[in-house]
Amino acid sequence: MTSKISYSKFIKEDIRHRGWLAVLSAVLLLLCVTVSAMLLLEASLTNITDTGLEEQLRIFRNIFPALLNGSYSLPLTALLLLLGVLCAVTGFSYLHSRERTDFYHSLPLSKRQLFFISYLSGLLIFFVPYLAACLLTILAGSGYGFMTISVLGRCVISMLGGILAFLLVYHLTILAMVLTGKTVTGILATGAMFFYGSIIGVLAAELPQYFFSTYCTGRQGLLDKIYDFLSPWPIFGNLLGSSGYFQTENEVFSYFTYFLRRLVRPSDTHSLPIILAAAAVYLAVLLLAALLLYQKRPSESAENALAFSGTAPFIKVLISVPTALCIGILVGSMYYSSTKWIILISILSVLLLCAVIEFIYHMDVRRLFAGKYSALLSFLGVAGILCILEFDLFGYDTRLPEEGSLESMNLDISDMHGYFCYPDSMYINTGRSLIQDLDGEKNQIRDFAPIYELAAEGVENARSDISSRVNQGTEDSVRYVTATVRYNRKSGKPIYRCYMVSADRALDTLTALCREESYRKQLFPIFYVDYHEVSEIRLTDIYQDPKVLDLTEKEQDALLDAYKKDVLNIDIRNLQYESPIGELYLNMPETSQPAGSQLYDSRQDITVPGFYLYEDYENSLELLEEYGYTIRRELDPEDVEEIRLTESYYAENAAADQSFFVPETSERIVTDSDEIAEILSQIQYVTDRILVSAPVSGQSAGILLKGSKDTVYYTMKP
Repeated sequence: MTSKISYSKFIKEDIRHRGWLAVLSAVLLLLCVTVSAMLLLEASLTNITDTGLEEQLRIFRNIFPALLNGSYSLPLTALLLLLGVLCAVTGFSYLHSRERTDFYHSLPLSKRQLFFISYLSGLLIFFVPYLAACLLTILAGSGYGFMTISVLGRCVISMLGGILAFLLVYHLTILAMVLTGKTVTGILATGAMFFYGSIIGVLAAELPQYFFSTYCTGRQGLLDKIYDFLSPWPIFGNLLGSSGYFQTENEVFSYFTYFLRRLVRPSDTHSLPIILAAAAVYLAVLLLAALLLYQKRPSESAENALAFSGTAPFIKVLISVPTALCIGILVGSMYYSSTKWIILISILSVLLLCAVIEFIYHMDVRRLFAGKYSALLSFLGVAGILCILEFDLFGYDTRLPEEGSLESMNLDISDMHGYFCYPDSMYINTGRSLIQDLDGEKNQIRDFAPIYELAAEGVENARSDISSRVNQGTEDSVRYVTATVRYNRKSGKPIYRCYMVSADRALDTLTALCREESYRKQLFPIFYVDYHEVSEIRLTDIYQDPKVLDLTEKEQDALLDAYKKDVLNIDIRNLQYESPIGELYLNMPETSQPAGSQLYDSRQDITVPGFYLYEDYENSLELLEEYGYTIRRELDPEDVEEIRLTESYYAENAAADQSFFVPETSERIVTDSDEIAEILSQIQYVTDRILVSAPVSGQSAGILLKGSKDTVYYTMKP
């Protein structure tokens, strides 16, 4: 039996034989970690004033850990990938040479010992220089005065992320080297396995949208939840990002309490403990698979494309089918109006890929068409998938769930996104729009008959392919809007569909739903406003000159209450067919950014627009009058100095559909008082409507008021 001393000697000897890689690893890691970090810090602190020094150091406290693992540096990320591949390839390339394999297997060592000798030596070639480079960087960084216990703890976590990311690539490449008999095919296999799961996920999510006009997965689709765990590539990226920008409080043990909180109640699906757990599973599975296959790998498989020849047909099918479909999407998506190019390119690609794979297997052009059965199976796989999608054999677009099988429904009409502006959709950090929250429990409609009727029209429109006709310009796009529906079944998971429906029917549906006060409170942004958060209210009218309302807190609350009464009583159709006469803007503080996603921890005021005023808003208008603010409905010609009238039109020789022609414009300046008065009678305050924008002419008016330096632009009525 080999002693521990001789076993360690074998590891040292293996490292000595790969000395060039150890030197290369040390030099590159020193440059990409220590030198680059110091250059960044030195450049940022050069010529900085004393007042800005503390702020700059605070920024460094946030980004410094990310400098250690590549999440802030693309060269270091690439280096982790490169070293992971090189350490595995140089350590196990002897498997691809029959002479070297016979020599290694003749040594008084078991296969398991041989495996771990190469494995541990490759690990040390990376680990020792990386650890040294990180420690030097931390020591150098501490000299700048921003290093704290918290930052040091985050640096340790960042280093852990970098090591695990390296191991992920290292284990995967070792497995690829064991599965193949040539170094070239081993590297190709590494790339294939690194991205394979993600490619499958992308195909499952993206391919149907080119064939199904009603395709919708919902915000919490299964693929959205598991996509980052389908293959090593997203795990690699998440390891670096989550560990590099991991945030803690300025407490000694805060990062331990953070772990506990996130383990018990994670705030998102990509919390650091989840990523670490997924990485641990991947590392264990890859290493165990590599070790087991190494022990069963026949020695005579060296210099063959694959170590296990019986797997060749299966690997050929598994690679060629999804790759051909991906190529079809990439090329065919340039012609989005038709799926024929996706089908054609996919079919041609699978035939070409089968020939290329056979060439890699045999390195003989005469055997390009060997493996006919696997090639036929690949062709039938691609053709079958495309046939199901093209002809909708399972009735995805035309299936309408039975009304009696539904418990409730949710509705989201995309055209309302430009009309309603919700407070939390304005926050830079969340970017969430409440109207899009189809999965919200409060947005489920129990009395869903109007939505069901709208969905039924959407199904009929899908049968007649209205969506394609609108996209091609053969149908008037103004007449249609996009409605996303969620069917909440009594049993089973919800169903999502995105329909093209007529704007009139959508407006009828909204009108019916808004008969319920509860739905109006879900719909209108005013009901999501916290009065105590409102620091300022501004009012604008047709003059488009926002004025800050000088109101007490009591008067401000009364105005917002009056606005609530008005939106609860307004006829929804008026929001489509009438123009607003004014608009309120609310100033609110921005919400704090979530931990781990910011460099600055600050709150600033944001302005939430879109609280429109109509003639029917009697409560709001009366209060504004009482407070001394009168909304002006028309521009006074006496206030106008000049109008710059611009008209857009297409030349006579333009194409019939005018889709690829830029309209020509003509402009003239109007100063005559009579003509100014006539033009002012044709201008519109805004063109926003709850669904479809109001029709406008090809004219716009740039109005310069007397005593003003800025021109205000208006659209003209048709």
